Amino acid sequence: MRWPRALFVTWDASSPMRRMSIAVVAIAVAAVVLLFAVRPLSTAIDRAQSDVARMRSVLEVSQARIADSASLARTAPPLHAGDLRAAVDRVMVRHELRAAPVASATTAGRYAVVVDDARFDAVVAALDALGREEGVHVVEATLAARVEPGRVRADLTFTR
Repeated sequence: MRWPRALFVTWDASSPMRRMSIAVVAIAVAAVVLLFAVRPLSTAIDRAQSDVARMRSVLEVSQARIADSASLARTAPPLHAGDLRAAVDRVMVRHELRAAPVASATTAGRYAVVVDDARFDAVVAALDALGREEGVHVVEATLAARVEPGRVRADLTFTR
């Protein structure tokens, strides 16, 4: 980098006292610049340390949830034998749902029903009971809202 010739001429022509004052001013300016450069760095370091602490706690919670999920996966689901249709009909009756079988949608290993008019929460409770108690799961579902609030039409297909 080429410095302007006038800068060197001025430095050489100045007295030792003036050179000293220029050096003191240059050191003061450098200290101020350094102070403004260090303050954001210390703030960034503090923020990074708090981020590390937060991420450690998130990691601990995640590891605990992974361990819980792994332990749940190790427990074997209860084996449910029996007729799929009978299991679905039994749970639907218990939850006071009128389910009509759909012959065209029922194939090997699957059973399809239509619940024409039911409370949404009753349908959800029945599906939960089927999964927990009977080992029956929904593979296809279409829910359509009815005119009355909270009422639905449900087209459901089940399998084990």
